[in-house]
Amino acid sequence: MLRVAMIRAKLGGWGMSSEWASGKLGDFIELKRGYDLPQAKREPGKVPLVSSSGVSDRHSVAMVNGPGVVTGRYGTIGQVFYVQEDFWPLNTTLYVRDFKGNDPQFIHYFLKTVDFFAYSDKAAVPGVNRNHLHEALVVVPPIDSQKSIAQFLGALDDRITLLRETNATLEAIAQALFKSWFVDFDPVRAKMEGRTPEGMDEATAALFPDGFETSELGEVPRGWRVGSVYDISKVVYGAPFASKLFKAAPPGRPLVRIRDLKDERPGVFTEEVHPKGYLLKPGDIAVGMDGEFRAYVWGGETAWLNQRVCVFHPINGASSAFVRLSIAPLLAAVEASETATTVIHLGKNDIDRFRVILPSSTVLHAFRAVAKPVYERLVLNKQKAQTLSTLRDTLLPRLISGQLRLPEAQAALETTP
Repeated sequence: MLRVAMIRAKLGGWGMSSEWASGKLGDFIELKRGYDLPQAKREPGKVPLVSSSGVSDRHSVAMVNGPGVVTGRYGTIGQVFYVQEDFWPLNTTLYVRDFKGNDPQFIHYFLKTVDFFAYSDKAAVPGVNRNHLHEALVVVPPIDSQKSIAQFLGALDDRITLLRETNATLEAIAQALFKSWFVDFDPVRAKMEGRTPEGMDEATAALFPDGFETSELGEVPRGWRVGSVYDISKVVYGAPFASKLFKAAPPGRPLVRIRDLKDERPGVFTEEVHPKGYLLKPGDIAVGMDGEFRAYVWGGETAWLNQRVCVFHPINGASSAFVRLSIAPLLAAVEASETATTVIHLGKNDIDRFRVILPSSTVLHAFRAVAKPVYERLVLNKQKAQTLSTLRDTLLPRLISGQLRLPEAQAALETTP
């Protein structure tokens, strides 16, 4: 084994000079290829199966004791996953078989700073050679510093996770209310049975009719109607910005493409100001028109909207929640009906055919009064999570390398709203 050279790095954050070790990655951890498990041999259970893109399934038997660290060996590379419980790493992964006395959670963050692509082949589907990866030259802090860094970064990740879990709850609240009022028509059915709608005050209950009538979409509450999606929203389409002007960083505004909708982090910038350009703003309902059709509540920064992405703007008293939840099943139906050998597409003609249930204006406004603050909180939480994620991604490599002291990182976190 290579002799590990010792270097000193001033870490005022710990109030002492700590010994940092330099050497090859293989001196500090041992990586091993995961294990094959065909679909036919998988049994129902609670053990996470970890692929190159994360936990992808569950099984009844574990191959590795937790906590563990897994990264992609083949296909998707560059992502690193920390698994607290016992798990099964699939054969598209590399997992840490031996931490050699290092802190597992720290190693999880440490590996996030490694350029795996520098140790991958150039095939169409990239793969990482673990023997080459073991040769990577690295610098690693002592165990006490490892634990302090991991604890700080872990607390940051916990805050991000809590915000996302809160948003999942908020989305579920809005969806449950929408389903009750506009899909199952619970208030109407309760009034037909002479009951007060559960969880609803008398003033709100009085807004609902006590019977149904036939429509093109089946039975709807009496006095309501079926109309076009354009009765509740205006649709704005993205502009064809010139790709030759795209840049990886400012100056210029970020540009939102379909691939950016999920993680809300635009990957390109442009200084072009397109005459038909639209600035996507926090709270907008954006839909990608190629590949898969999902209605996203945008929580990223204000950015230009690229072609093949559209926005549904609520009008006529409808709320963002009402519009989004109304179009979600319609988008899913188009996606399910599309057949193509490559990429499926959503067109204006599809949107033109969208038919939605239109309640009375008083019910629409009552729903807005409840749903609007829920969506505002959801967007605010998204922005907070984005801010914390950016801070984490900025601090992580500097902490891992010893360029930043822990108190400085903690001070940066304390000043983050």
